[in-house]
Amino acid sequence: MDSKDSEMQKKINSGKLTLVEFFATWCIHCQRMEPIVEQFKKEMEGKVEVIQVDVDKYEELTSNFDIEGTPTFILIENGEQLWREAGEMSLQELKDAVKEFVKQEAV
Repeated sequence: MDSKDSEMQKKINSGKLTLVEFFATWCIHCQRMEPIVEQFKKEMEGKVEVIQVDVDKYEELTSNFDIEGTPTFILIENGEQLWREAGEMSLQELKDAVKEFVKQEAV
């Protein structure tokens, strides 16, 4: 794995509850998700880390996670995948998907 991919892998496996979005700049669905992901980041600050991975820049990492389409969202904690979904979704759907994994005192 090249250094940029391994650095990103370290961020993803930080141990914190992390939502990783695999996206592509040319993907219309990803473009539509951008404001939703930004709002999610604001609302979940301090509860869920959000990392966005450009599939064209991190090809090896993308391959390691078996990403077949964009956007793909993966919720990871301590290196373990807790939840995974591909495609567009609303802010509420995204929040609902992660809320069961967020520490209760943080909700």
